Amino acid sequence: MLTAPVPPFRSRRFRWTPFLVGLFALLVAWAESFFLRAPAYGVLVIMILLCAALIRPALSGSRTAVIVPGAAALGVAAQLGWMIWGWYPAVVVAQVAAIAVGFACIAGHHRLSPADGRPHGGARSIGGQRLRRLLRSTVTTALMATAVVVSLTLVAIAVVPAGVAVALQSALGQTSSYAPRGPENATSVTANGDRLTSDIAYGSKYPNSFLDVYIADDDASIARPTYIYIHGGGWIAGTKATGDPNAPDAGFSVISNPVLDGGYNFVSLDYGLAPTVSYPGPVEQISQAVVFLQQNAKQLGLDMDNVVISGGSAGGQLAGQFANIQTNPAYAERVGIDPVIGSALKAVVLDSAALELHKTGETQAPVPLLDFFFGLSARTYLGTSDAVIAEASVTNHVTADFPPTFIADGNVGTFPDQASALHERLDDLGVPNAVFLPTAEEASLGHGFMGAPSVWTDSYNAQKLAFLASLGL
Repeated sequence: MLTAPVPPFRSRRFRWTPFLVGLFALLVAWAESFFLRAPAYGVLVIMILLCAALIRPALSGSRTAVIVPGAAALGVAAQLGWMIWGWYPAVVVAQVAAIAVGFACIAGHHRLSPADGRPHGGARSIGGQRLRRLLRSTVTTALMATAVVVSLTLVAIAVVPAGVAVALQSALGQTSSYAPRGPENATSVTANGDRLTSDIAYGSKYPNSFLDVYIADDDASIARPTYIYIHGGGWIAGTKATGDPNAPDAGFSVISNPVLDGGYNFVSLDYGLAPTVSYPGPVEQISQAVVFLQQNAKQLGLDMDNVVISGGSAGGQLAGQFANIQTNPAYAERVGIDPVIGSALKAVVLDSAALELHKTGETQAPVPLLDFFFGLSARTYLGTSDAVIAEASVTNHVTADFPPTFIADGNVGTFPDQASALHERLDDLGVPNAVFLPTAEEASLGHGFMGAPSVWTDSYNAQKLAFLASLGL
């Protein structure tokens, strides 16, 4: 009697193929949130989806046989759309399609898996088989339920990133508020001997409209340039007193003291955090703060005719965009924010700044968790409009009138490529500038390294102050 051959994919040798492909599809879909900007990862997603489409014969007889090829084709098309055109909704579709393929393959494998065919060997053996099947079923159900929760969570984050921002702000105690964080206008002397007046209100339109003023050596009688600092935190976190939570946590004095000791008075700004305040609200707040400082310069003991604007990470983007508004009239009109400082803006300092915002989730020597966070925070602040992302970027709007600029960054999980691109652009325009970009061979320096004590932070501060001194500041 002739027996029909067993299709290769249905043989015992290939019985686990649908399960393994489905598992890989799920894992790849989950990890895509962390590797959005990595082209090689996009190729991996496409390869997994094509593999899933090719194993359709292994799923014949299962309802999922119809789902897999269609979802795989949709996922491949969407992934290509993201990789070629950078349209963010496409990558969300690709992620959802890969998740659907993963679950469909696993479900198809489970439906087609043969029952345990080993000899029974008595009632005790039968009871053992039933127990094993019960345990296997319980474990499988728990794992699938976990996989569903993880999948839904990651898709929800991809679609509505603001939820993560709100949760993070709540956990850090950094929600946007119209009330000051401490007693308003409180005055003290720091351990460094400088006078600090904290939580000074500079506006009322937006939350977090407060600033701190440090007077070097507690002596306002000496005229010193004013160094304005804008903290980072991906536009969704950070404060004027603690800095950027993505940078090393070594105390804000690591940032402020070298500047104060270098002969400057220091101002640190708070601004409304996204999603409560979205683009371009924080840029308008910087303008409001500068106007307030100009109007109250004498009372505060500040020289607002010689100003340095500085920022780290997202604060660097805000500082750079503010400088573009002051020096590029056409750009200021496009953004809808008037220039407020003119020639009093003598220099810009950009630390680990996000300057090309379409690459925010694409760090060099990438750290996946930071890429995920940076991409999520940028979407929370800017949305996904290519026009808005291009408008908020710094490098593509600088002109020959941009202020002299000092640019610094690390080399791991940060943006040295963007720093180099701005340096080259300013060189082409004839704008005085200097860069501090140690190579990986010299030292492994992460995002915002200048916020922690080290010999490299000391070198950074020395070169920054030397550059500012060369400008007569």
